[in-house]
Formats: sequence, C-alpha cells, structure tokens
Amino acid sequence: GAYLSLLGLSVGDSLGNVLTFESRARLESRDLPSGPWSYTDDTEMALSVYEQLSDTGEINQDRLSTAFAIRYNPQRGYGTGARRLMQEIGAARPGAWRSLARNLFYGQGSYGNGAAMRIAPLGAFFCQDYELCREQARLSAEVTHYHPEGVAGAVAVAMAAAYTRNEKAWSRDHFFDTILEYT
Repeated sequence: GAYLSLLGLSVGDSLGNVLTFESRARLESRDLPSGPWSYTDDTEMALSVYEQLSDTGEINQDRLSTAFAIRYNPQRGYGTGARRLMQEIGAARPGAWRSLARNLFYGQGSYGNGAAMRIAPLGAFFCQDYELCREQARLSAEVTHYHPEGVAGAVAVAMAAAYTRNEKAWSRDHFFDTILEYT
C-alpha cells in the first residue's frame, strides 16, 4: 500500500508540476503533455519518508531530517523556507532541526502544506492503526513544519490515506468524521 501510494503521489506531483504553467486552453484540451515529467520536492521528500518506513518501520526525526538534507536538490522547486532549512540542517549537528524548524517564519515554524504533500505513503503504511498513524505523521511533519497548522495538515492527509486504504465500505460523512477525530 505505501509503495503504491508513493507511486500515485509521484505521478500526481509530476503531472501537476508540468501543468502548473500551462495555458487554460491547453488544460481544457485534456491532452497529456509530452514527457519527461519532472517531480518536485514533495516527491523527493516522500521518498525519504518511504525509505525510512521501509527500513525501520517508524519515523525517527533525526534520521528523517538527515535524509531530507542528503536528498535536497534545489532543482526540485523547494520554497524559500524549505531551501534554507535543508541547507541549515545539512550544515548543522544532528538534532539541530528542532530549533531550526521552530525558528522558521519569525519563530512560528512553517504552517505550509509541504508536510501534507509528502505524507500519503505513511498513511498507507500505518493504515491498520489510526493512533499510530497520527503520531507518526506528527513526527514526520515536525521535522520541517513545526507550526500546529502544518502538523495538522499532514495528519489529516495521512489519516485520509490510512482510511481509504483500510476501510472496505465507507461513506463520505464517516470519512470526514474519522479524519477530524484524529486531526
């Protein structure tokens, strides 16, 4: 499930990246752009999350921050705060991500959607245990998005991925109720 989620995330990310600067007429034509399609920082970071889960079965924030910094590629479209954070984590001592992530955006931490964009494979990985899914999503998000809103976005997307992977028959209301319960 986590691998298929990663594949879906990467295809959607790549297509979205290609279509971002297309004209409205081109988008309405529904013709797929010719390749190659290049993925963004969201997939790059999702690869680190997936690899850590595959290797150890859990999120270790220090290891994840190091993996993010090692995989950092400025050509993947990182935002200004994320670029700075990845460069600072790469140059700092292990564990420094804690103060670096908290100090982003005038000490508020990032409340953007990057943590949510990379988290779907984690939700699929922990789909059998919603409490564990929530906790692991929080751990993953805090490495780069320490603001409660950034964490909540990641938890919500992880829960949505877990729910859709786990539940065989579901309703829209139960889906949203479950996500809200755990977010």
